Amino acid sequence: MQPIDEKTLKEEKAIFAAALSDFFTTKFLTLSTAPFLITMAIAFFLLFQLSGEFFDMLSAAAQAGQHPDAAQAHNALAQFAQEYPILSAILGSAIFKAVAGTLFYLVGGGVAVLVSVILAVMIVGFFTPVIVKEVQKRHYPHISRKATVPVWDYILFMLGQLGLFVLFLLVSLPFWFVPVLGLVAMNAPFYFLFHKLLTRDVAGEIFDKEEMKQLFKEAKWRIAATTLILYLLSLIPGVGILGQVFFVTVLAHQFFREAARIRGVSPLRESL
Repeated sequence: MQPIDEKTLKEEKAIFAAALSDFFTTKFLTLSTAPFLITMAIAFFLLFQLSGEFFDMLSAAAQAGQHPDAAQAHNALAQFAQEYPILSAILGSAIFKAVAGTLFYLVGGGVAVLVSVILAVMIVGFFTPVIVKEVQKRHYPHISRKATVPVWDYILFMLGQLGLFVLFLLVSLPFWFVPVLGLVAMNAPFYFLFHKLLTRDVAGEIFDKEEMKQLFKEAKWRIAATTLILYLLSLIPGVGILGQVFFVTVLAHQFFREAARIRGVSPLRESL
């Protein structure tokens, strides 16, 4: 891993400052509204659906345990209750429901934050061209956007990354409940997908295929440092959903400057 020197840190601060300045303008705040509302609506719908199914399952297990004769033979929960009536009674008790509900919302809440972040990244992808174009117009009009990567290449790449994410997630699951290590194990797959989705989405609006290969070869650690900061920010409740436009803006600034290096032109036309 390449060390991050003082010059790189200074530029990183300048990139975040420029992105923050852009974000608090009327246009960027307006752009933030749609991804935020869409993500919140989908996230709440999924959470309520899952929580409803979870407590329905507990209630069904309790009722089947109390009235095994009325249970239908094809119902898996009913068969379970007939075979293990004591366990079914425990599952349906008020104390167990309270404990299970607390654990469900604690663990489920943490997972929901991570899932909502990834969902928000996917949704903001539809707004990325507009955001990148606006950043270019404000700061980098002398740096062209090539964006010649075929759509099917992008789709195949995303499907591949989703497959790797699922595999990564399955491998990390046994470590979720190990103290300290669990935090890393839970976040690592989500950071992987967050990084891949966000960087490819923004880079695809600025670079052609060959430049993109060069970018991720020469600047991978600088990019990883930026996306790690953005991911940690996204774990703050609300920021992960409301801040997606800001995240895209940060990477747009960074990638325009990387494009200037690759093409041998001045990164800035005017002082930020």
